[in-house]
Amino acid sequence: MNIKLDSSMDDQLLKKYRYFTYSYQLANQTSKKLFRFLPSDGERFYWSTPDREFELLGMGENLFDHTKIYTPMAIQDFSKEFCKSFLNVSKNGATPLLFGGFPFDQSNQKENIWGELERGLFILPSILLRKVNSTIEVVLTVASDGVSREELLKDFESLAEIIKGLFDDKKQEPVTNQLTSAEELDVSIFLENVQKAKQSIGFKETLLKKVVLARQMKIQGSFGSVPNILQNLTEQQPHTYLFLVASNQHAFVGATPERLIQATEKQFRTAGIAGSAPRGSTPQKDDEIGKELLKDFKNTQEHGIVTDRLAGQLAEIVTGEVSVSSRQLLKNRDIQHLSMTFSGDRKEGVSLIDAVEMIHPSPALGGEPKELALEWIKEHEHFGRGLYGAPIGWLDLINDVGEFAVGIRSGILNETEGMLYAGCGVVADSDPETERQETLLKFQPMLRGVKG
Repeated sequence: MNIKLDSSMDDQLLKKYRYFTYSYQLANQTSKKLFRFLPSDGERFYWSTPDREFELLGMGENLFDHTKIYTPMAIQDFSKEFCKSFLNVSKNGATPLLFGGFPFDQSNQKENIWGELERGLFILPSILLRKVNSTIEVVLTVASDGVSREELLKDFESLAEIIKGLFDDKKQEPVTNQLTSAEELDVSIFLENVQKAKQSIGFKETLLKKVVLARQMKIQGSFGSVPNILQNLTEQQPHTYLFLVASNQHAFVGATPERLIQATEKQFRTAGIAGSAPRGSTPQKDDEIGKELLKDFKNTQEHGIVTDRLAGQLAEIVTGEVSVSSRQLLKNRDIQHLSMTFSGDRKEGVSLIDAVEMIHPSPALGGEPKELALEWIKEHEHFGRGLYGAPIGWLDLINDVGEFAVGIRSGILNETEGMLYAGCGVVADSDPETERQETLLKFQPMLRGVKG
């Protein structure tokens, strides 16, 4: 790749900035999914939208300031400083992206299996590949104080060589995964917690309406190929966001059906998903189960709690009316849910991270009211959730657009073991064993995904 900096970029100008981006399009490299080029170590990420027409892959050096904890305020502060010190040095207008996730609950961290990821992770990659439909764009970013034009050119050329090496057609021995064991953890404690949550919700003195409980499944085997897991999820879980955020040997990966918040230049969009039922063995049976789900009291009550809060929250950050869809069925391979979408015109001065902080966790992942439910979870769940159920997604630091999904149907893995997570919403009419069976369905996407 022949890097050509904009001719107007002289040494005097460059010294005023710290972050520099150069971007270009790749020709004749459109057939493979971007996750095929994931490195096996370092901080890296992958993202795909449900229609599979938008992919992101980040790798190389992480230019985010690691001295900060991963809180919305830290991201907001970094975004402001970045915008002041950023310069695009190519004619292409592409901008770098920040990708990652906040922990589900910053104050409730109890799990060693997450490693560094337990406290969250955000990555500003030196190498970003962005694929839209069949076009791949490379976005290279360098951080340096007082850099000269010559030094900057060398830095970009070195990064471009890495990209060239990725797409060289070299035959490699395929790495396969193997699942040797899968164990539900603490079933009796989970069933007991469902009953306790029901009792808490039933007290007249409490305002608690819903609590979302999580479960764990421990898996063992050989999980050395994250690209193979993503390939399985691509084939097996249509209509889901695919995501990976990894730090060295710890990889959080999943296929979630649930958008938390999307910010375009003009709009905020979110979705309310709750209530669950299995898929039918035949189209007729599937249709019957779906119709029953749409009128089931327990599930429509649970979904109503979610949608009522989301509609109210979105109304606070948009101007004019909130556009609300009708209640529909969202069907995945193993399970179907009740779903509604919400959108509205962005209110001036409200950032994407503002919206994430307001909405997370939605009643579909925490409960209602939010703070009461989080306290209940912290008191009764003996494990921390890490990034499970947390906001996972990307942010364009310059234009403040992006999208975050909810990190469900997911697990944290290293090369030999992992922990899968599944959750269920408990309301006054919940049945403990029924909730257990629902979570067993929700484990299935990742159980199949990690197999060779």
